[in-house]
Amino acid sequence: MTDWPITFKCNNNCISCILTTTKNFDIPVPLDQIKNVINNIDEDDYFGVSGGEPTLRKEFFDILKYARKKHPNLYIFIVSNGRMFSYKSFTKKLVNLNLGNFMVAIALYGHNKQIHEKITRAENSFNQTVQGIKNLLLFNIPVEIRIVINKINYKFLPNIAEFIVNNFPNPQRVVFVNMKYTGNALKNKDKVFVKETDVVPFAEKAVDILLENNINTKLYHFPLCIIKKKYWNLAKGVTKDKRELCFVPQCKKCKLRDECPMIWKTYVDIAGKDEFKPIRG
Repeated sequence: MTDWPITFKCNNNCISCILTTTKNFDIPVPLDQIKNVINNIDEDDYFGVSGGEPTLRKEFFDILKYARKKHPNLYIFIVSNGRMFSYKSFTKKLVNLNLGNFMVAIALYGHNKQIHEKITRAENSFNQTVQGIKNLLLFNIPVEIRIVINKINYKFLPNIAEFIVNNFPNPQRVVFVNMKYTGNALKNKDKVFVKETDVVPFAEKAVDILLENNINTKLYHFPLCIIKKKYWNLAKGVTKDKRELCFVPQCKKCKLRDECPMIWKTYVDIAGKDEFKPIRG
């Protein structure tokens, strides 16, 4: 898994960011270093373009062109807040690259300005993110809409699902993500921490809304023991470096241990291990 930040600059200042940042915080990432990473990616891997906000890097399009030239068939995955894509001229530049095998993942934190911007702490970020998603879909660019869950938005997950159904035709998929607690998220844990078992009823209801509308949906970092069996196939499999994840002692007795997405180590550090129960039957 090759996820690489091409900039640490961002036009949001998310209270739940896994980095310790402030708005417009920036650490230079040398272009030569980025090219070296691209040069050494295995053909069966992928290139995850992240940040900060990668679209703020002045060489954003050049980096994508370089990656595609070096690896004609490599899967490219761009993680963005979507705001720059609210400008159609910017979106058209991405279209004109003809990248082929790629996707753009956009973080949507709420179904309205109040919730979304309470998390991003950036004025007008909600409207720009929504328009950015619409522009990408307008040009038939594959879009993953990802909802990173925290204390501020978890009770509104069904509302977010309804908003997606009503506003975004044919996203490639929608992903609900239980977050890890590093950076701003750890610093602000009193404001953003929520127990995963408290999230589950709202996440399951949101998933039902999306599936009923034929929208491909995934649950990331939801240990199988905390969700109903009907949702297991949406959550199975590890999606991050296992060094960031863990099992707790009772997991040794779980029959689905090998299929479980595991638990963020940083989550266990805060919440403990008691909410996780081995699946036996």
